[in-house]
Amino acid sequence: MTNEFIQKLQEIEEKLNHVSNQMQELREAVRRSSNEDQELSVREFYEHPWYKYKRELIESCRNYSDTK
Repeated sequence: MTNEFIQKLQEIEEKLNHVSNQMQELREAVRRSSNEDQELSVREFYEHPWYKYKRELIESCRNYSDTK
C-alpha cells in the first residue's frame, strides 16, 4: 500500500515537472515573439507552494525508504 502511494506521488511529480517545463518553454516563446524592446519580467522557475510541499514530501519518503 505504501509503495503504491509513493509510486502515485512520483507519477504526479513527473507530470508536474513536465508542466513546469512546458511553462518555461512558453515563457521563452513569449519573450522571443515579443516585439517590444522591453524584456518581460518573468521568473525563470516558479513552483507553486503546494507542489513544493508535495515534492519535499516525496523526497522525504525516498530518503526514509533509503535508510531502511
